[in-house]
Amino acid sequence: MMMATPRLRSSWISLICHAGLGIAVMVTVAAILCEALATEAYHIPSGSMAPALRGHHRKCACPRCGQEIVVGRAADDRYATGDARYYRNAFCPNCGLSPIPIADVRESRGDQVLVNRMAYRLRSPSRWEIVVFRLFGTFYIKRILGLPGEVIEIRDGDLYVNGSLCRKSFVEARRMRILMFDQAKVPQNIGWRDRWEARGSVSADGAMVSLDGRRSAAMLTYRNFLLDERKCEPIRDEYAHNAGLRGDSECVHDFWVETEIEVSAGSGTLALRLCDGHDWVDVTLPIGTREKITTSASTVKSSSAVRTLERSERRVTLEPSRRYLVEVAFVDRRLSVAIDGEVLLSADLPEAKNSAGVARPFQVHADGVAATLHGLRLYRDVHYSQHGKNAVRGASVRLGSDQYFMLGDNSPQSEDSRFWPDDGCVPFSELIGPVTSVRGK
Repeated sequence: MMMATPRLRSSWISLICHAGLGIAVMVTVAAILCEALATEAYHIPSGSMAPALRGHHRKCACPRCGQEIVVGRAADDRYATGDARYYRNAFCPNCGLSPIPIADVRESRGDQVLVNRMAYRLRSPSRWEIVVFRLFGTFYIKRILGLPGEVIEIRDGDLYVNGSLCRKSFVEARRMRILMFDQAKVPQNIGWRDRWEARGSVSADGAMVSLDGRRSAAMLTYRNFLLDERKCEPIRDEYAHNAGLRGDSECVHDFWVETEIEVSAGSGTLALRLCDGHDWVDVTLPIGTREKITTSASTVKSSSAVRTLERSERRVTLEPSRRYLVEVAFVDRRLSVAIDGEVLLSADLPEAKNSAGVARPFQVHADGVAATLHGLRLYRDVHYSQHGKNAVRGASVRLGSDQYFMLGDNSPQSEDSRFWPDDGCVPFSELIGPVTSVRGK
């Protein structure tokens, strides 16, 4: 058998490398062409999907706390004049300052989205994804809530499918959450003192929340205190994007807290609590010792009757002098806990009826430890209002074998399946595709 010489082997290697490079280039070009043919761009003119997608809008920083404020074009401002009378009720969703001089800001175009027109030839549409479709000779962009064959109903802001509460996953809930409060955006000359009720050695007036529970337990309770009106009220489905609060707004119940926790000293527990108007849920984090995360619940009416929920599968600890990103969500009666982006446990609570309005959605409790919470943010879930006629006020909609039910995230200002004829059902044949990316944020 003849052996190839070094020069011959080099030639073959060079030929293979060039051929491989050519194939790689061809595959890349083919992928780019396929993407270009499969996707189509659409412009978002209205704010029915705000804050996930922005239509024509004006944007500025709150003069008092610095929070970004985005206000959509008013329905009456048909020619984008920016006349102040259309925006006189604009407010800051963080500190509540009103009016905001948003009319003085130049209007920006709405977002542009890319839609995959080939997706539904390869797979079925999924619940909670944003989709573009045609209806009545018009293009719409909404979120899919109801799937073929299901019975759909909206109760107390939540989706019910075939009579049962439909719960979002942790990732799905994160995509839809709406920022309500940012501790780092401190109002000038006022601070956050009135937003917190304190017990023990605590501090919450600046950009950080600190508790020292080493000698005796310390607790802070967040409350929806209106800084200018000087009163505490339940949290409602208000959208800064709509430049005002509707008179028929509804109380919301699903909340999410996110913060970086740094323990400075001690060995004990740090508990984060959320309330949805029916139950308080507790998440107890071990400090200094490696233990399982424990969760429990108690009703608002009977706080002494505590029942144990889930424990994390593995043991964890929050070590001193390190920061941990901790997220606790109580959305769709599902309690979820994540540390540094990893979901460690999830527990579903039974469906609840007649939940009260929530003015105090969050508490933090330190026992035996001193801890600081950096960048604390409080969010709420999308709340679907009872406006319209389909699947609301006790009515339900049964979808056909190829029909979908679509709703906008900005429920008070969304024309969607709640209002449309034929029970709001959208045929599969009218679906163009899901949104794959957004430009203009």
